[in-house]
Amino acid sequence: MQTIDVLRAWGPVVEGEALVMTEGFSPRYDLDRTTGVISRIGHSVEGRSVKDRILVIPTSKGGVAGGWAFLDLLQKGIAPLGMVFGKLNPVMVQGAVLAGMPVTEGWNPNALECIGSGDLIRVDPPARTITVLCKADGRGV
Repeated sequence: MQTIDVLRAWGPVVEGEALVMTEGFSPRYDLDRTTGVISRIGHSVEGRSVKDRILVIPTSKGGVAGGWAFLDLLQKGIAPLGMVFGKLNPVMVQGAVLAGMPVTEGWNPNALECIGSGDLIRVDPPARTITVLCKADGRGV
């Protein structure tokens, strides 16, 4: 297993499949909030669902819409399990807390170099760690 330390974290421990993005994420501008599918043309995970995934995102983007969008997704049953950011903004933190969704910021080593889409990961906010449990190809870590 490979462990990544995080600088800041909030929420309960969660395990799930990673969905790794190579650019920022906004629940308002990048996501179809009726389906939970990334709808922005050209986004690195365009056409992929965020439902029941742990989103690995280098940076947040957008404004106040993130404060309520995650609760909206949760109520529709299409929310991600959690989010791990390299850099995030206070609005994303507010949205995650409102929805009870684990959120982290800061990586050592760089999560984008350690985690791939489809990998099984554990986010442990109390311990401030992310652990790669199993690679998408079934290899152990």
